[in-house]
Amino acid sequence: MLSLLRQPGGLRVVAALGGRQAVPCFRLAAGRPAASASVPVAGHSVGQTKGCSSPFRRLTGLGSGGGTGGRVPPRAATGGSGEGSSSSKGTSMWEKYLQLLETHPMLSRSITCAVLNGLGDIFSQLVVEKTELSLKRASTFTLLGLLYVGPMLTLWYGFLTRAVTLTGVAGVATSLVLDQLLFAPPFIASIMALLTTVEGKPQNIMPKLKQDWPEAVKVNWMLWVPAQYINFQFVPPNLRVLAVNFVALTWNVYMSWSAHKEVLVPAPVPLLEVAKATAAKSGKK
Repeated sequence: MLSLLRQPGGLRVVAALGGRQAVPCFRLAAGRPAASASVPVAGHSVGQTKGCSSPFRRLTGLGSGGGTGGRVPPRAATGGSGEGSSSSKGTSMWEKYLQLLETHPMLSRSITCAVLNGLGDIFSQLVVEKTELSLKRASTFTLLGLLYVGPMLTLWYGFLTRAVTLTGVAGVATSLVLDQLLFAPPFIASIMALLTTVEGKPQNIMPKLKQDWPEAVKVNWMLWVPAQYINFQFVPPNLRVLAVNFVALTWNVYMSWSAHKEVLVPAPVPLLEVAKATAAKSGKK
């Protein structure tokens, strides 16, 4: 219960909680504010005194600092709306992901790469190639991202971060040259070779590379040179693989389509088969 006591120089508000002795909480003065933190109420200066108990602070919505919640109901101050709660959950999930990038960089980045690989392949099948969805093919491309692409990118960008000590434009240019000339061409070739092998056609590796690798490298430069410039220039090192993977969603659609194109160049006949055929013809004669 609140009570007003008239005293020399103004009024004093006291609170009696649970039958206990009244505790002075505020002094209302028509003149200058009290020494403690205050907010204006009905033309007076409301100052909080040291004797005010915490239950009273919660009752009035004022914090221990003399606070900002004087006109906000306690429930509104403590219970978030649905939108705020969803935003908080989203922020919390993002913070957890960032923490995983620090504590388990290889695993978290590989899983991210696997998911984006799978999405890229599914989009390629359904939208670009307009074929029925092959779960076997999507699973293969997803596992390639998890077990090979993700770990390789993590190791490579970790190496670049340590190796390139230059800053500014010189550092970005050095990273781009190393990434696009030293790493990208053989990396693209290895992806095509792995997919061809996993699909049971290792004899088509060289014809596949002759047919599709040069074009894939050109498309890679067109997409990745500007993307990697932004990545090296503006993205923090711990988020570079994540940024690469989001651009890679577009790249993965292309790579899935290119890697699964039918080999039009006939595979060379193994020498052993030629020898057998020649021996067979000689025997008939």
